[in-house]
Amino acid sequence: MTVPDPPIVDISTLSLAEILPKPDSNVTKIPSYTRRDLYEERQTPEAGIGAFATKDIPSGTRIFCEEGILMLPDEAGQVELYNAVKALDGAREKMFWELAASTKPSKNVEWIDEVRQICDEDISSTFNDLIASYEQAWSIYETNRFTCKPLDNDAEKSLGIFPQSARLNHSCSPNVFHRYNPVIDRLTVHALRDIKVGEELLTSYIDICHPTAVRRHILKHWGFRCRCSACDSPDDDEDYRRKKIEDLFAKINKRRAKKGKISEKDCRRSLGNVVKCIRLLKKEGMEETDTLGLVYAEGVRLGMMIGDEDEQESMVEWAEKAVEVERKCLGEDSKEFIAAVHLLESVRNKNKSNDNDVDVDVSTKAERS
Repeated sequence: MTVPDPPIVDISTLSLAEILPKPDSNVTKIPSYTRRDLYEERQTPEAGIGAFATKDIPSGTRIFCEEGILMLPDEAGQVELYNAVKALDGAREKMFWELAASTKPSKNVEWIDEVRQICDEDISSTFNDLIASYEQAWSIYETNRFTCKPLDNDAEKSLGIFPQSARLNHSCSPNVFHRYNPVIDRLTVHALRDIKVGEELLTSYIDICHPTAVRRHILKHWGFRCRCSACDSPDDDEDYRRKKIEDLFAKINKRRAKKGKISEKDCRRSLGNVVKCIRLLKKEGMEETDTLGLVYAEGVRLGMMIGDEDEQESMVEWAEKAVEVERKCLGEDSKEFIAAVHLLESVRNKNKSNDNDVDVDVSTKAERS
């Protein structure tokens, strides 16, 4: 008797309803916190206020687990934002207005007519001041907002303000990783590597796989020029590697987005792209990012589709690495970590099923002899 293969878990499309534990009314919601025992805020020479380690911080430490003070749909505009800010309680509104504002005024001015329509006639003398407040709120929002993707991959994303996490400055060679965790409704920040006392905690505002010129162009949105080691002294080889990573990751994501069956030839070609991407990420010192976890997971999925028995141990190793990357970058309560664990279980179960097939085949031959 042949044991059927277990279902292959595709980490890229996994439904949270399938992998998360059922809601329990007795479970206490995770509190919002920042590890003030590990860092302090102080002025930097060029980047305003920054966060600096006051103790050695081990890799994988969750430093921030922050609740947002407001969250708006991606399509919200100046009027919706201003109304949301004015609806905050006094302490939270104060936190909002104290954040930095570094983006230029929007070229879109249609919203001004909407403000004029909802204003009373007796404020006409202070209308310009009111518009300036709207513009200041929008600049703060654009400077400090974080993307918040929902549990449902098909649902629209939101944009949230997390004042403590907003103090983190940017680097294209970050030592911390941030992401909104919809499972616990918190923005989390984890140490990507061991961080020494006195080091500034630096995250990346953008996809660091881009070459230097592209990164600089994107960062103009925040009104600064990055002075990290990757930007201040770039070399042609480094830019070539990052451009290659960018291209390979685009191909990998395109492959992940395709529906239906694919040929073994296409699988092997895609797996080759995964291997090249992993090699370049390590070469570029980017092995401690969530990007590598996604690439490992896609490699496992492709390897399982091909089904080479000689490669099964490598698939288990990659799945284990995906679990460790997601644990370090996002934590064990993240959907990415949970999906990576299920992917690992799937690979191990497939290996067991292959071993059972071999055992059955050997015993059958013995009976026939």
